[in-house]
Amino acid sequence: MKRILAVMMALAMLLTCAAALAENTYPLTDSGETFKLIIRMRPLHSDANEMELFQRMEEYTGVHIDWEQIPQAEYDEVKDLRLGSNKNLPEGFFGKFSLSTSDLVVYGSQGVLIPLNDLIDQYAPNLKALFERRPDIKAMVTAPDGNIYSTPYVQEGEDGTIASNIMINVTWLERLGLQKPTTLVELEEVLTKFKEEDANGNGDPNDEIPMTFKFLGSQRDIGGFFGAFGYADTLAQGNNHIVVGEGGQLVFVPATEGYKEGCKYLYDHFFAKGLIDQEGFTMDKKTYNAQNQGEIANIGVFMCWNSFDLGTVHELEYEPISPLLGPNGTTSWGTSPDSTMAATGFSITNVCHNPELLMKWVDTFYDPIWSMQCDLGPIGINIEDKGDGTYDYLPTPDGMSYDEFRYSEAFASDGPIALTSDFFGSKIPRSAGHQAKFDRNENYYRKYATSVYMPSMMLTEEDNDALSMIKTDLINYTEEMRAKWLSKGGVDEEWDAYLQQLNELGLEQFMEIYQRNYTATHSN
Repeated sequence: MKRILAVMMALAMLLTCAAALAENTYPLTDSGETFKLIIRMRPLHSDANEMELFQRMEEYTGVHIDWEQIPQAEYDEVKDLRLGSNKNLPEGFFGKFSLSTSDLVVYGSQGVLIPLNDLIDQYAPNLKALFERRPDIKAMVTAPDGNIYSTPYVQEGEDGTIASNIMINVTWLERLGLQKPTTLVELEEVLTKFKEEDANGNGDPNDEIPMTFKFLGSQRDIGGFFGAFGYADTLAQGNNHIVVGEGGQLVFVPATEGYKEGCKYLYDHFFAKGLIDQEGFTMDKKTYNAQNQGEIANIGVFMCWNSFDLGTVHELEYEPISPLLGPNGTTSWGTSPDSTMAATGFSITNVCHNPELLMKWVDTFYDPIWSMQCDLGPIGINIEDKGDGTYDYLPTPDGMSYDEFRYSEAFASDGPIALTSDFFGSKIPRSAGHQAKFDRNENYYRKYATSVYMPSMMLTEEDNDALSMIKTDLINYTEEMRAKWLSKGGVDEEWDAYLQQLNELGLEQFMEIYQRNYTATHSN
């Protein structure tokens, strides 16, 4: 039945998208041609070979993909080894996180990745139309040498500009006669009550987790809490812990006095007292999202992208709180203005046996309806076709989070897609979750979003080479020390030696490179 539905959907797509894809005829090939692609798989992704999205794409295009599926945790090591050795290369790299912008510049200039400019002009009508309509997107994917080595990722329906939110169990607050906290002092008091009393009302005062997080998990991390002492910190969008300070001066947050104060305060008042779960330092996203699924909620506060990150079983018990004010009565929250776009979506290597056909295949994802299915899920499973040219969302099955539902049959937020803001509202509304995210950011976070994370930039090969000698050791050391200071303390005693080590690892040159490029590309 699934296969019949797929064929019917393919035929329907052929009719509805004929105008947009006039220059390409579907199926693209009758020979069942195969390409070998590498794909970076999140823990929530199902097997790419079983994913309904890709099965339908094969039915529609006639192109078969031999997927090499690399788990997210291992991906960068595998990718770097393949590119660095120029051996065992795939014919293409699929997905938003499949390559970095530095990979595009370095391996594009070396000829490992082929320029896509002419291929887009001749074989990619959807991308060509997108670039004509949105020159800013074309500029984003254009390397310093003028070539395009990757297609873009664009998703303007999600309010990703403020990624991280804080959710608190209001049922627990009401049961214990507490109010939503507005300061770190009040949060400590609330979490202490959650820990010591029977907050979930099951008769056991010892089974509650006052607060959970995922270390360095972008929006699920507590990096935003450092804003109560100066700048918020995060690794979202690969900004390397850098924010844009006054006058356009870039700031490496983990080298600031406020960061030091934050590490000390968070350890003394939260981690040392068992108020924030130590398991957060080792959980992956799948484990994190699997929490709180029992009959009775056992988590008081959690960090999230959206309220359903821990599933929908107890979602209605939680409400957002604003960033907590610090000891000086101020706070700042992080924002990434360019988080709705990325310069990496899909790249083709020099071993590709038929770049023209592969370009046609990936261009199919840039038809808005295919972009929608890649990102939000297939029609008939995740999405309802209303029959009038508009679409809506099908209910999330009981016992599943929205992310689990979405990632099970589609590549979700990592695909080579273009869903621009005009698509939402005219073709499909924001999902309930995305609308809730938008409202939450507007009502609770926007006015505090003064820590502006460094935007992504495509650097020259020379600058990338210099950064490659510094970045890994510098960032790894920074994060290793953050984990130590939050879980075990000791920041006061080790701070001076830490700053010295940052300098020895090349922090000054690291920041000079980013500052020079930021000034060149973002000066008024």
